[in-house]
Amino acid sequence: MSKGSRGSYPKGIAKRKEILDSALHIIAEDGFNHTTLAKISQAVGISEAGVLHYFHSLDDLLVEVLRERDMQDVDTFSGAPVPSTEILDTIIDEDWDPVKIVSDLTKKNMMTPGLVELYAHMSVKASDPGNPAHAYFTERGSFERKFVGHLVERYSQLHGNSLSASPEHVARIIQALLDGLQIQWLLDNSVDMEAVATEAFSMLNVSLKGNTQEEQ
Repeated sequence: MSKGSRGSYPKGIAKRKEILDSALHIIAEDGFNHTTLAKISQAVGISEAGVLHYFHSLDDLLVEVLRERDMQDVDTFSGAPVPSTEILDTIIDEDWDPVKIVSDLTKKNMMTPGLVELYAHMSVKASDPGNPAHAYFTERGSFERKFVGHLVERYSQLHGNSLSASPEHVARIIQALLDGLQIQWLLDNSVDMEAVATEAFSMLNVSLKGNTQEEQ
């Protein structure tokens, strides 16, 4: 069965979604290093070969778990799994609080270390162009920079501030901050990832709002 036809039938689509949901739950609960294909297959009631019938490989399954996690996070934030700039514009107003959003997201990540482990593990494999993680991280990075860059630009405009850096550069800084902070947390879980991220974004928030008061 080709990749294109694997999701062509209703039962196949439903089973594939069940596998993804089960894998995501197991990784989140048990940790990435304690997750096996055998656990996933047992959870969905089919053989290991049956699980891989719906995916090209175990790495392909793991990448799709990350995609599912991403869509859930974005949907929670914006009300759409893949929001357009028009949708983003409707949710950004002067009361919109980027610091709280980052705080909530970081707190969620700290509650599911297995998914953070998975993300870090697959990010290393992404250096291989032949691994499905390469396409995932390339596409994710591009989307995230566009997504975050638009939010940064729109939010700054709402407060009458002109950015001194390009929105894409600000988005890259945010990416580097959050990804690097996750690695530090995995190496030393005494690091308060939420507190550090919140403090960093509080400083960024002040910069994006600018000085709305006229100098005397």
